[in-house]
Amino acid sequence: MKKYIILLVSFCLVSCISEKKKEEENSDSEEEIIIQKETEPTIGERINGPANVRDTIDGEILFTLNDNVWVESTLEENDWNIIGIMPTNPKSDFVNNHLKKGVKILVNGEVIGETKKEVEVSMGLIGYTHKENIKTNTVIENALMNHFEKQKAKRNLEDFKNFITNFKLEQDDQFKGMSVYYNYESWIDDPSPMIRIGLVFKNEKLIAILHSRPLTIEGTKDHKLDYAFDCLTFTDTENSDEIIKTFNQFVNSVD
Repeated sequence: MKKYIILLVSFCLVSCISEKKKEEENSDSEEEIIIQKETEPTIGERINGPANVRDTIDGEILFTLNDNVWVESTLEENDWNIIGIMPTNPKSDFVNNHLKKGVKILVNGEVIGETKKEVEVSMGLIGYTHKENIKTNTVIENALMNHFEKQKAKRNLEDFKNFITNFKLEQDDQFKGMSVYYNYESWIDDPSPMIRIGLVFKNEKLIAILHSRPLTIEGTKDHKLDYAFDCLTFTDTENSDEIIKTFNQFVNSVD
């Protein structure tokens, strides 16, 4: 009887230790996944999914996209966005320039969604999704306004390093002693898109913001440029007229 009790206690002890070790391993694994997600740059709009993508507003479902998929997106209109992705499926998944029904959508070898109908692929896979299917904090205009709310008057280049990295902004130094960190508008509206957001620095201080979509920043004045393009200048920025002139010439020189 004593031997039986000793064996039973030993078995319970080993089981508890094994279970605890298993839980710790799972916890470490989950923590690692979270860290990887946190360090992944946002770049642009991300899907709050899974999400349906339709042929028109409230139309038929063309395909679905998984959570956190990066998409191109137009400006929200009537609570809907037109979004697009560039699938990299093998030729066997296509017929007459259409992605077959029931096919797993691939981007760089990763499954990001599935077709629910045969879908035409011209520039890419394009469709309508409701605004609630886009994570608001991944819209660069929202993120920039939120950044200013938190940072208040801080406008040094160093204060924007994380923002620039997170949205993978490119750098252009062609503008008379000014550096512009920018991204492009969506290729859905224009195969040769212009700048969507451009942070303009001089002597490593933010002096202006180029933008093609609505943007409100406290302490700035909005100037209309040609081609429905705008430039915000800060009230303490010197020679703002020259800045406006420089970037107006730029938008007129670009096709």
